[in-house]
Amino acid sequence: MEINSAGGYRFLPTDNGPFSAGVVAEPGYHIVRVHAPHHTPLDEGFRLVERTLHAAGRPIAALCAMELRIPKPLSRRGFDEFNRPYVAQHERWGLRVDGKLAPARTNVAPEVEPPPHPCLHAFCHTVEGKAPRSTFVVSGAPEPPGTEGGLAAYWKAIVMTLDERLNALGVSWGEATDAQLYGTRADHELLAETGLPRFAELSRPGLRWFFSRPPMDELNLEIDVRGLSAEYWA
Repeated sequence: MEINSAGGYRFLPTDNGPFSAGVVAEPGYHIVRVHAPHHTPLDEGFRLVERTLHAAGRPIAALCAMELRIPKPLSRRGFDEFNRPYVAQHERWGLRVDGKLAPARTNVAPEVEPPPHPCLHAFCHTVEGKAPRSTFVVSGAPEPPGTEGGLAAYWKAIVMTLDERLNALGVSWGEATDAQLYGTRADHELLAETGLPRFAELSRPGLRWFFSRPPMDELNLEIDVRGLSAEYWA
């Protein structure tokens, strides 16, 4: 795990990825979430991040997670092309630590009222002060490519990834304040299954279901988890 000392959080780096696998606030800091206006174009969203952090008296290094919405799932090549300007903006902000991008990310394609262009849905940043529990954001995790067996198999594989990330961040399921499921209209069949691993832990704080797809067209399901101290609307 790496430390973004200027931002007040630690993060799980990924190899050459456009985002980290998750973040957790350092002692003396906690994480808050800011909702962007509906269908905020990504470039405008970047400016919203800057204005919000400036108004809060926080450095841009305090940005620790981004939530994006895109018009439709992308091919592998399209996903790489999408990430280039996104990564470039984070590099201009100085958000590489030891060569790794620090903020976490969830990026999905809504099936209902998809945006006409890539948009900022929400973002998280650190603020100074104590919190009653650890605050963290785990990036959206899809099933590993090639996973077979349908929705229950996707769920099991994703939850294994989430367990690993939570353990690496040093936080627990009991500290989660919400979890999000991003899947297709048929996913009600998944929730009717019995014995799904970690279902109680995911649903206890409130499991939000978004009619959305992961960002690449080869994937089917995505889940993320957060433990926050507050949420605001821009």
